Amino acid sequence: MECMTHLSDIAGLVKTLPRKRMAVAYGEDAHTLQAVGRAVREGIVDAIVVGNRAKIIAAADEGGVDVKLFEIQDVDGEIPSVKAAVKLVREGTAHMLMKGLAHTDNYMRGILDKEAGLLPEGGLLSHVAVFDLPGYPRLLVMADGAVIPEPTLQQKIAITKYAIRVAGSLCVEVPKVAFLSASENVLKFTSSQEAAILTEMALRKQFGNVIAEGPISIDLALFPEVAEIKGFKGRIRGDADILIVPGIDTGNVLYKAMIWFGKAEAAAMVTGTSSPCILTSRGDSEDSKFYSIALGALNA
Repeated sequence: MECMTHLSDIAGLVKTLPRKRMAVAYGEDAHTLQAVGRAVREGIVDAIVVGNRAKIIAAADEGGVDVKLFEIQDVDGEIPSVKAAVKLVREGTAHMLMKGLAHTDNYMRGILDKEAGLLPEGGLLSHVAVFDLPGYPRLLVMADGAVIPEPTLQQKIAITKYAIRVAGSLCVEVPKVAFLSASENVLKFTSSQEAAILTEMALRKQFGNVIAEGPISIDLALFPEVAEIKGFKGRIRGDADILIVPGIDTGNVLYKAMIWFGKAEAAAMVTGTSSPCILTSRGDSEDSKFYSIALGALNA
């Protein structure tokens, strides 16, 4: 199968697969329900929305969503709703989790609960985003821009493996992984030196069948004309499939810059968990939430 080039390709593929069931934690807002309703109508998922029944019905009415599209589990309160949704996934009633109106810290706390959460013992939570960037000829995977503030080298190894796995679900057989830093030269700061180590690991096939380059600047990773102008002879010359960022500050800025300045559409989820967990922002578009659901269903 050819590599996917647009987020709509993910939704198209998921429609051909057995339908997954999604639990929505504290789904009491119109924006979330609009995306959930669309995903159900288009055959992406079935859904159980957890929260106060009356508030869910009111939010659905506000968003013009037919409540008959999904099941409602009547639970009062934000934290109890998160716990109940996580329980549905943990027990196998649902295949994936989505954040509704819940605050991110409460949502993450439910996922990370040692006794009742979704993170395997010894696991690492990471965030993977997939961008549909105008003018870029392929989907672009990025990690981690939302969960781990200052990842250690060992954490970057895990982050890279998760990103490669997501790229594989997008039918990228030999992903090109760019370990980002400020320059293509190895300099005397951590991100540069760790990028060089990660690239050497990739050359030794410790990440499987990938092509890697690092340290590498973002212009060399994404723009072939820059690589041509600079005479860069690396393994990646403006054709990266995956960007591994140095830390959350770089990743968060890059994520938002791609959306607001680059006019990209994004899908995102939390990885490292026993099941995909959709983590969207209130500022995300309905399309972004819909495509995040599709990405989660593809990886469920």
